[in-house]
Amino acid sequence: MELLRNFRSDALRTFLSLSGVSIGIFVVTVSFALVDAFSRSVVAGFDHFGSDMIMVERFPVVSEEIPGQAGNDGETHGGKGAGNDTGNDWSRYASRPQPSREDYMAVAGASVTPGSTGTVTPGSTGGPGGWTAFAGASEADIVCGGRSLRGCKLVGVAGDWQHLVYSSVAYGRDFSLAELAGNDAKVIIGSKVARDLFGEKAEVCGRTVRIDGRNMMVIGVLSYEGKNIINLYATDYALIVPFGTAERIAGVDNLETMIAIGPGAAGREAAMQDARRALRASRRLKATQEDNFALNTMEDLCRETVALTRKITAAGLVIALFSLLIGGFGIVNIMLVSVKERTSAIGLKKALGAKRRHILMEFMAEALLLSVFGAVFGLLLAAGVLALVPAGVIDARLSAPQIALAFALSIVLGLVSGLAPASQASRLNPVDALRG
Repeated sequence: MELLRNFRSDALRTFLSLSGVSIGIFVVTVSFALVDAFSRSVVAGFDHFGSDMIMVERFPVVSEEIPGQAGNDGETHGGKGAGNDTGNDWSRYASRPQPSREDYMAVAGASVTPGSTGTVTPGSTGGPGGWTAFAGASEADIVCGGRSLRGCKLVGVAGDWQHLVYSSVAYGRDFSLAELAGNDAKVIIGSKVARDLFGEKAEVCGRTVRIDGRNMMVIGVLSYEGKNIINLYATDYALIVPFGTAERIAGVDNLETMIAIGPGAAGREAAMQDARRALRASRRLKATQEDNFALNTMEDLCRETVALTRKITAAGLVIALFSLLIGGFGIVNIMLVSVKERTSAIGLKKALGAKRRHILMEFMAEALLLSVFGAVFGLLLAAGVLALVPAGVIDARLSAPQIALAFALSIVLGLVSGLAPASQASRLNPVDALRG
């Protein structure tokens, strides 16, 4: 085709035209690939944790209700509401007390029916629903022999802590109830901690390690987890210990704590009401005082995360739109130049009997080819970038619908961009065109 010779004769202009289309297609495909990967991760989080899981924390995932309005549990509470003053909200939430062991015991004991003889200890599994767990996280260093790992996730746990992680105990054993209730020097380590300290196939259970200067016995190793967006604790590099042990190692003021509740058959709304009443009683809050804790659900977390992703995707699509627009102008420009340079050839073709539609289709096809070339380069660039994402961070990959969308956009862009130059070429008068 004559256009290919024009590509080579003005390589810079051709490169700039292709770049606009390529960048636009690249941004579109990468955005959709990341959104799809994120959606799969959210679904995996739902499958594991369940959308009904309740988390007692300092900060709410969504803005709290204005005073006098019903909360998620259907009850109203006094005090100053969150309103729209987000700057003051943050400082107010940050000043709230961390969920404490006493709060956990109050929530766990809320399901013990009147007249029963059951008692609640920090290692028990009672609660206003199916299960209750308590965890506090900090950072710690672990040393064994001549090897050490810095900045591991130290997680002190009580209750049904297994619900808080994707992993399960792959080797060794879990904590006993007595160990969870006390401050035993026992630890369950993440899979990558075990691999980096002891090697791939070494016998780990029963070994002694030092965590922030304290001797601890390894009693179990967690299964490999990998990275996941909807994740509470990255357990591959975690050090799981009884909560009392974590208090001794990190100090109670250095633990970011959380109470988690699985509603079970009781239902989320009933579980939230029971938990709220138990927490307000534990913290001795008056009827006129607002809650100084937040009851978040996994559904809230996923909803807010998806909303944030949509905003990021929208911003990416705006950038892609401008890139495609620039690429379209580039195609129009190079095609108009091509029409001008080939005026005599167009006149000769018409003089020899070429119909207007033949000239129109020739230039439309050339514009389409230029746009498709840009899409191919954009897809190759997107595939290369996604291939650089480390395995296990996020499972982002190009899919057939995304590739089809890229080519569809490029075809539409090529047809729209080539229409005006092709129409101009097809309307040329043969006599005037032959005169140049």
